[in-house]
This record gives sequence, structure tokens and C-alpha cells, in this order.
Amino acid sequence: MKKKFIGIIMILVLSSLTFAGYGHTGAEKDNNVTVQEMIKYAIEDEIFAKTEYDKIMKTFDIDRPFSNIRRAEETHMEMLKPLIEKYNVNYEKLEEKDLVIPETLKETFEIGVQAEIDNIAMYEKFLKDENLPDDVREVFTYLRDGSKNHLRAFERQLSKY
Repeated sequence: MKKKFIGIIMILVLSSLTFAGYGHTGAEKDNNVTVQEMIKYAIEDEIFAKTEYDKIMKTFDIDRPFSNIRRAEETHMEMLKPLIEKYNVNYEKLEEKDLVIPETLKETFEIGVQAEIDNIAMYEKFLKDENLPDDVREVFTYLRDGSKNHLRAFERQLSKY
């Protein structure tokens, strides 16, 4: 039941986007993904997370753990920039107004847990590609490991409820 509830909230959040196949949601459905598409999905997912945390912090007037994770997302985006340029990747932009934030802080932590699980799964999928260039593999490994840290932070917050 809990997983279904989180899934419904994620659908509400993602349905507010006007972009089809955005971030880890698009990557999950794409079974024939190119390196350029992997990088596209990765940057979109990082943008989504950063934008979401900005809106959550404003909505709930809260700082931690979102501010720390938000800074990490900015670092992740910076790590992806050279890959975006090198592999000539185009991606969709996202605005705070495109997001629907849940009514409670607990729900944001539940969504955070699921989003990090999905993000880790996306990077694991990408890292299975034997032809993945070394520079991309290195960045994706770092980003996956960062998501594991974010997952633990959200799980700690959720355990308080």
C-alpha cells in the first residue's frame, strides 16, 4: 500500500511536467538508450531534483536535508556539463512552476526516498552498458554513489515520522 501511495504521488508530480520521457522516468522506459540519451536523462534528473528541493524549501520553510542535497545536485550538474558539451547533448529545461509539491513534509521525504531509488536504478542500468565511454562511466558511478548518500539522508528523515 505504501509503495502504491508513493507511486501515486510521483505520478502527480511527474504528470505536472509537460515533458514526455524526462529524467529517470524516461530512462526507465527507454530500452535502447544511446550515450547521448543517457546523459540527457541524467542532467534532466539532476535538474528535476534541484528544482524540486528549491520549491520544497520555499514551501515548507525548511533547510536541511534539502539544502545539502541541493548543493550536491548542483555539483552533479557541473560534472555533467563537460559530457553534455563533448557528446553534443540537448535536454529539456524545468521550472519550479512545473512541479506539484505534496501537502506534508513526510510525503516529500517519501518521494525523496523513491526518487533516489529510481535514480540509482537509472545509473545502474546505464553502467551495465559495456560500451559506455570511460569518462561517462566515471561520472555516472559518482552520481549513483551520491544518490545512495541522498537515499540514506531521506530514509533518516522519514524514520522520524
